[in-house]
Amino acid sequence: MTSFAGGSRRADTSPDVGPDAPSGQWRVDAPGVGNAVMERLQQVGTLTRVIEQGLSGALGVNSTDLSAMEHLTTDGPLTAKELADRLRVSTAASTHIVDRLEKAGHIVRRPHATDRRKVLVEPVQESMTRIFDHLHPLLHGVENLVGALSPADRDVVEAFLTGVVRIYTDTADSLSQG
Repeated sequence: MTSFAGGSRRADTSPDVGPDAPSGQWRVDAPGVGNAVMERLQQVGTLTRVIEQGLSGALGVNSTDLSAMEHLTTDGPLTAKELADRLRVSTAASTHIVDRLEKAGHIVRRPHATDRRKVLVEPVQESMTRIFDHLHPLLHGVENLVGALSPADRDVVEAFLTGVVRIYTDTADSLSQG
């Protein structure tokens, strides 16, 4: 398994990479080799994808549709254009996402209250309940962990995570441009 954020890993199935890779193995060196914080970030990223896959399966949607549901849950209701911007997809792709979610019974389209030309997409309460039923142990556990921090430690963690989010956002922006 290659680790992008937390160091090198070895596997027996790929060609040699690097001068000291044993025959029949490969190795990728990454910043943070042996750094426990980088390794924990790698684990959080990996486990996030595992949780997303499980939640996608439980809801019968793909990962993009699940991301749309997340945006609608935290930012919604949204127009298809607003959803496209958040997902970093075209408006045509956003329309297909909305169509799939509506067909699966996870969202409804509603007329905008003040602009008759716009249609808002909003999640269905039953779907939100299912999502939060699955995520409750995770959310409750993290909330308890954060609550146990001293105010000074919470400030340090918040500053660190703000920096991580900025770096991730910059990377996402650069990857989407090119």
